[in-house]
Amino acid sequence: MTDPQDNELLNIFWVEVGDYLQKLNSLLLQTEAASTANPEAIREMNRFAHSMKGAARAVGIGVIETLSHYMEDIFGAALKSHLELTPTTCDLLYDSLDLIQNVVNGVDNSTDQLASTIARLEQTIASDAAANNETQPVKITTNSMAAVETPIVKDIPQLPPVDKTPRKTTATVTPSHPSDEMMTVLLPASEESVRVPVSRMDRLMGEVSELLVARMHSEERAREFHRLQKLNQRWQREWRSVRTSYIRLARRMQHEQGEMWEEVVTLFHFLEENQRYLQETQRQLAHLSRELTQYNASLTMLTEQLQDDISGMRLVPFDTLVNSFQRLIRDLARDMTKEVHLTVDGAMVEMDKTALDALKEPIMHLLRNSVDHGIETPQEREQSGKLALGSVQISVEQRGKEIVIRVSDDGRGLNTSGILRKAEQLGIISSQVAADLSPEEVYNLIFHPGLSTAAELTSISGRGMGMDIVRIRVESLRGRVSVQSIAGRGTTFTMRLPLSLTRLSCILLQVGGQDFAVPSVSVWRMLKLKREQWFTAEGRDMVIIENRPIPVISLAGILGTAPAPEPEEIPLMVLASGEKYIAFQVDDLYSEQELVLKPLGPEITNAPYISGGALLGTGDVIIVLDPNDLIRGASGQPRISMRRIEATKEVIEEKRLRVLIADDSITTRTLEKHILETAGYEVHVAVDGLEAWERLREINPDVVISDVEMPRMTGLELAARIKGDEQTRRIPVVLLTSLSKPQQQEAGLKAGADAYLVKSRFEQGELLRVIRSVV
Repeated sequence: MTDPQDNELLNIFWVEVGDYLQKLNSLLLQTEAASTANPEAIREMNRFAHSMKGAARAVGIGVIETLSHYMEDIFGAALKSHLELTPTTCDLLYDSLDLIQNVVNGVDNSTDQLASTIARLEQTIASDAAANNETQPVKITTNSMAAVETPIVKDIPQLPPVDKTPRKTTATVTPSHPSDEMMTVLLPASEESVRVPVSRMDRLMGEVSELLVARMHSEERAREFHRLQKLNQRWQREWRSVRTSYIRLARRMQHEQGEMWEEVVTLFHFLEENQRYLQETQRQLAHLSRELTQYNASLTMLTEQLQDDISGMRLVPFDTLVNSFQRLIRDLARDMTKEVHLTVDGAMVEMDKTALDALKEPIMHLLRNSVDHGIETPQEREQSGKLALGSVQISVEQRGKEIVIRVSDDGRGLNTSGILRKAEQLGIISSQVAADLSPEEVYNLIFHPGLSTAAELTSISGRGMGMDIVRIRVESLRGRVSVQSIAGRGTTFTMRLPLSLTRLSCILLQVGGQDFAVPSVSVWRMLKLKREQWFTAEGRDMVIIENRPIPVISLAGILGTAPAPEPEEIPLMVLASGEKYIAFQVDDLYSEQELVLKPLGPEITNAPYISGGALLGTGDVIIVLDPNDLIRGASGQPRISMRRIEATKEVIEEKRLRVLIADDSITTRTLEKHILETAGYEVHVAVDGLEAWERLREINPDVVISDVEMPRMTGLELAARIKGDEQTRRIPVVLLTSLSKPQQQEAGLKAGADAYLVKSRFEQGELLRVIRSVV
């Protein structure tokens, strides 16, 4: 085979092996947890191991072929009821699956680990064969593994006999759907499908987001159209009043003669004629208004359906992570001699794949902490009146536009005195402040960097990720995390995340003359209160809302800008995070609006208080504030300067490229303008090359698209002038014309054009592709 064919075959192989590993892990976990052996599940595992062995042999990955062969032998013996899949045997099978997973992930397996696992596999198979008077299966020599780069030992050391006595520990798993269904529907029939890279779906989602922005532009133009209609209607009313006055005047002066009266009559007839034109214009405006309303309604429905469809392509069930969590709980329980039961509810709830991938490590860290620090040993649990079997639960549910994930256990709960002691040692709080903290505020201290009450970092929970990193990871997805705990009864961590990572419902507000947006999901209340309704406690402004005392903070003070003069009734926006509520004083509060979020540049990504940016229907840039950061900022963290806010807006604006179109055909200009605005570009037009040249420095476009044959200045002349000027020579020029002869195209390129498109072969996608290639 050629190299491309080799690469294609390997890519298919890695995908196939990944599927086999997932199924084998899942079935092995369920088989181990079952009270009786399930021959059908073992038969399926045997088949998967056999298929994986054959696939590995086809591509020459010897280490996977070897391990799969031995696993197939073990499953085959188990089918004959010769070999019991004890916890110790399952440990060996899990170790084998982990080694294969390392190969898939490109992680080198250590020589000792690989040799040890193969020796244990051979010894298990040989022991079973001897016990049942069967011929020992032929060993696979290490020569067959030469195709893989992982070092393989040639002489496998003899290991002591494998202890088949299981430890007195259990780690059971309750699947998110009935285990019988899992066992009987192992390979469900499905529709034909193709694998699409996530990056391609991200690109599609970005393009749809630009389409949504274009839709908002269209809705804004429709509103302007309706305002024009109202102006026309106002003229109609004014004209009726003037006409009535004229008729009264004409009746009084009907016998009058003279030049002045004739001028009045002539003027009136002129106005009557214009009124008829305006009536026809009003009729056409009304017709166009209805059509525009219907068009926008259809566009809204289609774009939302398109985004929902593409968003749906990115959605994967939470269940895709459950195998990893089940395996983690099982291994931790055995390592720590504990009995732990994992339950997953709502595992078929679908989430954005990017968010799900980002949440995997934080959730695994919470699970490690639950087993390591939360769940007691069986002896401790029985002494405190609990069942020896500890419970860890993950629940997933969709609530409105949020995904809510809870990780809870029925263990010993958080050590509040230990948290306070550690927080004081680290200087996070003083002893005076500690005495006034509520239990919820004490629990939230664990999200501070470096705060841990563990006496020592263990190999289980000391994996380099603290609770502060869990918080940061969740908040990077515009979510929030909170914790509740009851001593002796357990702990629950709750993560709330937006359903969509690209669209966000926000409250628009104004501070210091600048417009901002805050995610609606974090806004608890919006209201206006007079100053006399405030009170002061311990030097802080406070208000009472629904019998809850809430501190008031100036958002202008947080952002470092001057507030507007206070009105009689002061607008307040109350943000909530966990059990913490802060009322932020703002200059004005507007309506709720769904925004299309835009990514930020690296220089802005870590800026405090800023979550992202978005484009409004008017084309204006608006900054989306981070509610979690604002609440922390209300506690005295550093302020952000307005200069940083302006820099953020510049980053967002830079992502909306400016295009200048020069064409003497209004039809062509309109078509190109519509295509490019729909794709998210800011478009300016000129009627010929000379106007384009005169407006070039004013607009400062990122690319110029020009016709060739135009009056006053042709496209060739325009391209030559742009490329001949030191200040404009770097602006790309694309010539779009009906002239298709090779010498004409050559003339265009000689003039300095960066690309040349022929109108007879013009396609919307080709125009967008060319623009992306030159800017």
